[in-house]
Parts: sequence; structure tokens; C-alpha cells
Amino acid sequence: MHDPARPKDVDVRASSQSRHAGSSHAASTAVAFGIVLIGANLRMPITAIGPLLPYIRRDLSLDTTQAGLLNALPLLIFALLSLVAPVIGRRFGLRAVLAASIGAIFGGTALRSIAVPGMIWLGMAVLSVGIALGNVLLPALVKREFADRAASLTALYAAAMATFAGLSAGLAVPLADGLGMGWRGALALWGVLALITLAVWLPQVRHEGTVTMRGEGQTRSFVSTWRHPLGWQVSLFFACHSLVFYALVDWFPSYAASARIAPASAGFMMMVYQIVAVATNLASASAIRRFASQSWLGLCCGMLLVVGTGGLLVAPLLSLLWLVVCGLGAGMAMVTSLSLFSLRTAHHDQAARLSGMAQFIGYIGAAAGPLLVGILRDATGGWTPAFGVLVGSSVLTALFGTLAGRARTMA
Repeated sequence: MHDPARPKDVDVRASSQSRHAGSSHAASTAVAFGIVLIGANLRMPITAIGPLLPYIRRDLSLDTTQAGLLNALPLLIFALLSLVAPVIGRRFGLRAVLAASIGAIFGGTALRSIAVPGMIWLGMAVLSVGIALGNVLLPALVKREFADRAASLTALYAAAMATFAGLSAGLAVPLADGLGMGWRGALALWGVLALITLAVWLPQVRHEGTVTMRGEGQTRSFVSTWRHPLGWQVSLFFACHSLVFYALVDWFPSYAASARIAPASAGFMMMVYQIVAVATNLASASAIRRFASQSWLGLCCGMLLVVGTGGLLVAPLLSLLWLVVCGLGAGMAMVTSLSLFSLRTAHHDQAARLSGMAQFIGYIGAAAGPLLVGILRDATGGWTPAFGVLVGSSVLTALFGTLAGRARTMA
């Protein structure tokens, strides 16, 4: 019943505002869901390669060097494109470029599964370009549109990234052998997620100009991340924990074999490592959000990596315990470093630049880590110098994480 003391135009205006608020909430939820889906695509296409590499090598007659290059190609592309991704995002808009990145992931996933010579290389290159753009620009989009809950959303998409990375690796061989899909089919299947993500995300591109903070194409006057100490602290934090992570993923199976740990047991341990990292991704978000300074988180994740990598070296028969400790450190480090792109910058454009710098340096470290471990293992015939590198990098993770975590921004 209409209240005679309340003008009709007030009722209409209130109703309109309520509808607008509901529409804005629905749109915001759709964008957040799309961000989590994009995150799910950013590791999955490359983690499926490792378990299937023996099949690929046999079918395509790849030698050891070629197989190593196939594994290294994505990391090299991630590093190189990280430098130009912020410029592309400013020029064409964050949402539009992220849509293109998912399109590239889908296209590359399809191309590498075609039974034509050279297509696996072309497909890997194309999907790696898409992942590189998503790596750099997704934190900037979170900064721009969800600044008040950036840590929570970052943790969600990091957890999705780790979850689907683990699924694609764990299901690769069962899909290829158990379901008779072969390695091409097992790789192609994951393109379905990219296609779903593209369908969800494309409607969001139309609303690029309606967001609260506009102006990817406009330049702002900021201190260069390359000339600011905080930029280097965040970047080296990202690089050091990435080096440890990728070196363990690449070399733990070989190390386990030398310690007479069965391959099936080693595979189970690595699965536990991934599960712990995913759980820690989500658990770390509330701690990041609750405190202005993340220095204690940076110190903690570094020290967990020190204990874990040191434990693997001195007591390999307790590898499951040490990988759980490493998983805690790795999960905490990943969410903290991704969140710092937003927390230590004043604007989403600056966040994109810091993300580009950190991921350029980080993926150089990620590519160099497994290479250095392999060189030291071959040169010395033992694992002590190689794991010494991992322990040293873990110490540096604690140092740079503590410095980067201090409550300040690159104003």
C-alpha cells in the first residue's frame, strides 16, 4: 500500500536504485567468476605435457635436447612477453586482451593436437603467448575492479590455477592410456575449459568502458618499477620462490629414484605437494587481507622452503613430510607475491607494470633453476650442490619476501 506521506517519485527512484545495485552486483559476480576461470587456464595446458613427454618423444622422435626445449619454451615466452603485456593491456583494454589470451590458449591447445609435423611447436608457442598475457594482466584487472577484496580474489584464482594444473598432470596418462585417447586427445581435452571460459568472458568485454576506473590507453606519471627498490624486492621474491618450485617439479622424481623411492610413491608425493599448495593458497588470503604488512608472511614462506628443501637433502626417506612443508611455503609464496602486485602499487596500470617486471625476472629464474640443478648434478655426480642452490634460493625468498611485504606503495 502506498504511503501518502512518501512521494511517488521517491518510491520510483528507490526502486530504480535497488535494481541498479542488483544489476551491478550481478555484473561484478560475473566478472569475478570469469577471473577465476581465466586463472584455471594459466597452468593447465603446460602441466599436462610432462607426464605425456615419453609418448610425445616416441611418436615425434624427439631427442633429449628437443624434449627439454619443449618444456622450456613456455617459460621463455612468459618471460619475454611479460615486458610488453602491460603496453598491450593499456592499448586494447584489459578485458579485451584477456579474452584474446583465452582465445590463444584454446587455439594453441587445438593446434598442438593436430597430427601434422611441427604443429606441437606452433601450438605450444601460441598457447604460451595467451598464458603470458593472462599472467601479467589478470592481477591488474583485480586491482582495478576489486581493490577492496583483491587478496581474496587473487587467492581464489591462484587456487583454481593450482587445482587444474594438478588435475591436468594427474589425469594426463589415465586419459591417454586408460581411455585410449592417446597423447593428442589427452592434451586436446583441456581446450574445453578454455572454450567455456571464453564463452563466459566475452560478454564482459562489452562493458570495458563502464568500469569505475577507466583509461588503459592513458599514461600516468609513476616512478618506474625498474628504478624503485620495491619493484626489485617484489620481483626477486617472485623469482626465488619460482626457482624452487619449478626445480622441485622437474627434478624430484629423479632425486626420489636415486633415494630408491618407487616412481608411484614419488608421484603420490608430488600430488600431495600440489594439494597442500592449493589449500595454503586459500588459507593465506585472510592473513594477507587482515594485515597492512605482509613481511611476516614473506619470512614464513621462505623459512618453510628452507626447512623443506634442506630436509629433502638430509633425510630423503621422509620426503613426503618435506614436500608437505614445501607445499605450505610454495602456496603461501604464490598468493603473497601475486597479491603484492596490487598491494604495493597505487593504480592498476602500475600494477600491470610491476606484474610484467616481476614475471619477466621470475620466469627467467624459473627456467634457470631446473637448468642449474641439472648442470650441478651432472658436474658433481651428487645432489648436495644442487640442493644447496634450492636452500640458498629459499633463504633469499625469506629475505626479499620480508622486504617486499612492508606496508608501503610505489607512489
